[in-house]
Amino acid sequence: MTNAWSYRRADRDDIVELAAWSGAGSPGLRPHFHDESQIVLVLSGARAFRIDGATVTVPAGHAALIPAGMLHAPLPTPDQTVCLNAYVPTSRAASSLRIISVGARLRRLGEISPEHMLGITGDILSREPSPSVQLTGRAKLGTALTGSTEPIGEIAAGFGRSREGFSRMVRRELGVSPHAFRLLARLNRARQLLRAGEPIAAAAADAGFADQSHLTRLFRRTFGTTPGVYWRD
Repeated sequence: MTNAWSYRRADRDDIVELAAWSGAGSPGLRPHFHDESQIVLVLSGARAFRIDGATVTVPAGHAALIPAGMLHAPLPTPDQTVCLNAYVPTSRAASSLRIISVGARLRRLGEISPEHMLGITGDILSREPSPSVQLTGRAKLGTALTGSTEPIGEIAAGFGRSREGFSRMVRRELGVSPHAFRLLARLNRARQLLRAGEPIAAAAADAGFADQSHLTRLFRRTFGTTPGVYWRD
């Protein structure tokens, strides 16, 4: 058991990367979101997440899809856990977390190919209802916060809200403050740059962090690994 995340680039257009965990339990992390849909396949033990104020558990033999942009906080679990995450581009909209049973046909990390993960993704998405109006509203807020560098007050005015009223709306719809949402978006940008091979210091600067140590501290708290480990894998 390694008690650490290991990352593997899939070198294909339909999967951005794969991340495996094998160790005592699974780690708790700060709330965050991804620009891609995250598929969580649990082979043994369990994964647990805090989403929209509720605890969601993914037991062994099950897979979950966490839609792109959905705020989720991984919770620590006590049992020996083996799981594989796949991050896939959002080619089809998903409006809610979905969990399905995959049975015991997949038991070992080494037996699971990108095609297996894509098959699970397709199975989950085939059961996915049409996007909801609520998702569209969340997407508009997220785009407004990350699509420009305007001060929060100016963005709030565009929504016909005071800064305080806009902040309350963002917390209600996105689960974090406007500033926290923008920070998470910058962390995702840094992750994308590292994945493309950009040096850590350059990725930190390009994503708007004060320096490499600033990025490293926040990256570890949010994703459970350091930019150095992520960049080398």
